[in-house]
Amino acid sequence: MHKLMRIVAMVAISIGGVLWASPAFAYGPGATTISTNISTVGAGGSLIVTGSGFQPGETVTLVLHSTPVTLGTTPADSQGAFSTSVIIPADTTPGNCTIVGTGNTSGSTSTTSIVVTSATTTGGTSNSGSSGGGLAFTGAHIAAMAGVGAIALALGGMLVFAGRRRRVTSSHS
Repeated sequence: MHKLMRIVAMVAISIGGVLWASPAFAYGPGATTISTNISTVGAGGSLIVTGSGFQPGETVTLVLHSTPVTLGTTPADSQGAFSTSVIIPADTTPGNCTIVGTGNTSGSTSTTSIVVTSATTTGGTSNSGSSGGGLAFTGAHIAAMAGVGAIALALGGMLVFAGRRRRVTSSHS
């Protein structure tokens, strides 16, 4: 009975640790995000910027960086999301650029990367739901899998330990 209590306590501690640590990520499901429908655009061309995680109704300012140029502002809907078309200025220097979305009320920011080509280049490259070449969201999804793995490892170890203890006890009888 004492052994069973130790096993139950170890399982409870493992599960409690995973549940306690999971919300401690800097980039959780409620974090602000922005993305574009294409990752490459010609100077003077347009693209669609979408975002989420902002305060409902707040105005979001979109700024193109390397040399900061305001692309426009757009209101977030009742869910804190937006989708708007912006035009990349024709005099933008070709190369890697970043679009920064900033919530004017919350101060929350998010970025996505694009490649600006010369004005003679047409078309774009589909982004297929990624964040425009920026870093992928990897927060809670990895934590859940790591937690499941840790629990499986702990349970397997406890089963091996319990099996060995039974064999040792039965051989001494």
